[in-house]
Amino acid sequence: MKSMNFAQLRAFHAVATEGGFTKAARLLNVTQPTCSQEVKALEETYGVTLFDRGNRQVTLTEVGTALFAVTRRLFAAEQEAMELLAGVRHLDGGTLAVGADGPFHAVPLIARFTRAHPGPTVTLAVGNSRTMLEGLMETRIDVAVLADVPGDSRLYVLPLRRDPVRALLPKTHPLARRRALALGDLVAERLVLREPGSMTRRLVERALAAAEVTPAAIIEIQSREAVVEAVAAGLGIGFTSAAEFTGDGRLVLLPIAGAGAEIEMDEYVVCLRERRRLAVVRAFLDLAREVAAEAGGPLFGLSAAAMPGFAPATPATAGHAAPAPRRR
Repeated sequence: MKSMNFAQLRAFHAVATEGGFTKAARLLNVTQPTCSQEVKALEETYGVTLFDRGNRQVTLTEVGTALFAVTRRLFAAEQEAMELLAGVRHLDGGTLAVGADGPFHAVPLIARFTRAHPGPTVTLAVGNSRTMLEGLMETRIDVAVLADVPGDSRLYVLPLRRDPVRALLPKTHPLARRRALALGDLVAERLVLREPGSMTRRLVERALAAAEVTPAAIIEIQSREAVVEAVAAGLGIGFTSAAEFTGDGRLVLLPIAGAGAEIEMDEYVVCLRERRRLAVVRAFLDLAREVAAEAGGPLFGLSAAAMPGFAPATPATAGHAAPAPRRR
C-alpha cells in the first residue's frame, strides 16, 4: 500500500475547513492553482470525488465528509504532538475553541481565562448540547461548558456548579405575588418552554410527570431570549436556571416549592480525554476547577450517593468519565 501524500491531505483539509480553494490557498500560503492541483491529485490517486464544485460554491461529497472527519482528528493530533514535543510552558499564542449550550456560565470563564492568559485567541460557539458534543468529537471545539453530558469514556468531565431552576412569570400574573410556586399550580396554566432538546425543558417535564401534573397548554420557543419576551408578553409561565436570569423589571422569578419538586441543573466543563494534555485546554480546566472551588464547590461537595458515577475532583485526580444521565 502506498503512503499518503500529506501535502494533498493538508490541501483537502484546508479547502474543507475554509469552504473554498481561494481561502484555503491563503491559509496554506500557496497559490490557488497549486491548492487545486493537490486536491485534484488526491482525488485521481484514489478514484474519488471529494468536492462538488459549483459555480461559486464548493461542497463536500459523502466521501469528502467522511475524509474531513478523519483529517480533523489527524491534524488535531499533529497539533497536540507538536505542542508536547516543544514542551510548551507559556501560553503565548495558539487558539482555544470553546463551545457552550448557553453563554451564562461560559463567558465568565472565558473572561477569566483571557485575563490570566492573554496570548491565545479564544472563540465561543453556542448551540444545543448535541451540536457541541459533535464539535468536541470532531475536534472543532477544544472544551465545552454543558448541562447535558452523556455517559462516554472518551470524555473528560469536570463538575462546575449546580443551579436551581426557577419559574418565570410576568409581574401582572396572579401567581407572581406568591413567595414560591408549587407544581400543582401549573395545572390551569399555559407554559412557555424551549425546544424538546433543551435541558431546562427536559428537567421541567420530568418534574411535572413525577408530580402527575399536566399543564393546560404549551408554547414552544426556540431561544432563551424569546422565552423571556413571550413570558413578559403574558403568553405563559416559563422556566430558567437562577444563574441565567439577569433581571427584568417586567418579570418575577419564583422558586418551585413542595416535597420532591426541586429542579436543579448541573453544569460541567467537558473535553476529549485525549486532548486534555493540550496546554490551553489544561489551563482552562485548571481555571474552571478554581472557579468551582471558589463558589463553594457545589458539585464537588456532594456525596457519592448524591452524584452517582462521580468522585470528588482534586488537583491530582480531577476529571472522570462522563456519568450515565441521571434525574436532576
